[in-house]
Formats: sequence, structure tokens, C-alpha cells
Amino acid sequence: MKTRILGILAGIALLLSAASVYAGGPPPKPEQISLTYTFVDYTNYDPGTCDSSTDLPYAGDPACVEYTASVSNLTGDFVGTEFEEDTIVFFANGGYSYFGYEMWTGELEGRGTSTLVVLGDGIATPSGFATGKLRIVDGTGTGNLVGISGSGNYTGNSMTGIYPATMTVEFPGPPYHH
Repeated sequence: MKTRILGILAGIALLLSAASVYAGGPPPKPEQISLTYTFVDYTNYDPGTCDSSTDLPYAGDPACVEYTASVSNLTGDFVGTEFEEDTIVFFANGGYSYFGYEMWTGELEGRGTSTLVVLGDGIATPSGFATGKLRIVDGTGTGNLVGISGSGNYTGNSMTGIYPATMTVEFPGPPYHH
């Protein structure tokens, strides 16, 4: 009888210990969000080594580098504005590659308002078809999105200035107790 009681108490202790690890419920699952960038305007432009009339390398140069800053509207699951700063490498054929930082300010549907920083990189063909990757910089979410992380992809066309994107995002879970 004493052994059975000790076994039951040990089982209860194990269940209580496991329950305390997930005191706030199970960890959150990643969520898929969709949004669309719609280009509004440039806020700064430095042609760097590019011909400012064409955004292409000067005759005989294989590539050139320029800097731009721009603003876009964000619609979809994240509604707000995006301020972006990019370093762009233009190739003689009219294609380009870029890397930049984006500051998103707005509201994520069902999660509230925030500002966060997103890294973006991409490549575009001479016809303007663009594709690239996005990643939320860890620790940059403010307001209701503190702790958000995530990454995704976009496609679009620089001729239209419209870039649909999808991201998988995660939010911090409840604090775990050991």
C-alpha cells in the first residue's frame, strides 16, 4: 500500500512539473501573413557611380552602385507605411541587385500596432521582374509586436511598383517556468 501511494504521489509530482513548464499554454505556432508593398515616392537618391539619367553604368562599366530611400504603403495583413533605404547594384543589361533596411510602421491584423525593422534583398531582371527575401530583425518589434520574428519572400515589378509578399511570423510565447 505504501509503495502504491508513493507511486501515485510521484506521478502527481511529474504531472505538476510538466504543467508548470507550459503554465501559459503550449508555445505559439508560426503564422502566415500576406501583404503588398505599393511604391509611393523616393525620399532620397544618390546616383553614386551610376549615370543619374539612366540608373545604369556608364559606357564600358559592367556595373554601378547607387543609394535610394523610398516610402511605400503596406496593405493586407500588415497595414501601414514602409520607409526603405537600399544600396543597389545596377548591371549594364538593366538588371539589378539590392540590399536594404525597411522600417515598417502600422498594424498587424489581430495583433495591434508596432514599428519593426525588416532586412530585404533581391534581384531584378532588365524587364523589372523582381524577387527577393525578407527577414524581421530580431528584437526590433515595438508596441504589441515586441518579440516578433519571421521571414518570407516577395515578387513584383519595378515598372508597376507593386510587390506582393508572404511571411511566416512567430510571436513570443508565455514565459516558461523550470
